[in-house]
Amino acid sequence: MYTYRRAARARAPRAKAVTATLALVLAAATLSTGCGTDNGSGPAKSSESSKSGRPGELPKPVELILDTPRLERALPDQFSVPADVAQPRNRKAWDSYDLTICQSEEWQAKWCAQALSFGIAAFTNMQDQELSVRLISFTTPEKAAGLFAGEGTEDEVGKNPPGDQIDGFEISPGQGWEGRGINVRQGSVIASIKYTWKQGTAIPSDRLMSVTRMTVERIQQALRGEAPVASVRP
Repeated sequence: MYTYRRAARARAPRAKAVTATLALVLAAATLSTGCGTDNGSGPAKSSESSKSGRPGELPKPVELILDTPRLERALPDQFSVPADVAQPRNRKAWDSYDLTICQSEEWQAKWCAQALSFGIAAFTNMQDQELSVRLISFTTPEKAAGLFAGEGTEDEVGKNPPGDQIDGFEISPGQGWEGRGINVRQGSVIASIKYTWKQGTAIPSDRLMSVTRMTVERIQQALRGEAPVASVRP
């Protein structure tokens, strides 16, 4: 006589087989998803590493474009220039849409037509020294490099000068004043720095280059998205 108890015993091996199959499927799913008993507490792969292809290697920082607000912040202020010529006269930046203003700030028409923004910071000691720093920015370093002309000699700019391109120039004496200047490119920004003084005034020999290095550092900081804080003062 075929009773319920016998039927249950007959089904038991089949139930055990199904249970074992389910256990294998669950184990395989656990391995494929990476889930385990550590509840995800193990070290995760850095997303930056996966992008660069090398563990722990971060991507190179991308330089910003200096629009008018960023370029104005890159201009030196009265706290970053030499203390004996720190009286501010002007510190302002403009968009390049007005070519008349751009050219009035001593930039060539060809440069103004391709520029993104430009600005000036000017200082004096109200007696015998004047300093001006003009900046003009472009959309790419290549565009700025194509416009930059001249290559300073060691006598003009010394050894290992700052910037990607640099050139020095003399300022014609007039009305009892004389001076020197430096044009320098850093990335997509070109700076023109002029230092003038009354004839006979004692000026430190490294004064112009120290202002140039400070200006280049401020441009670099602005291009990296940092606050420009470089100064010639200790």
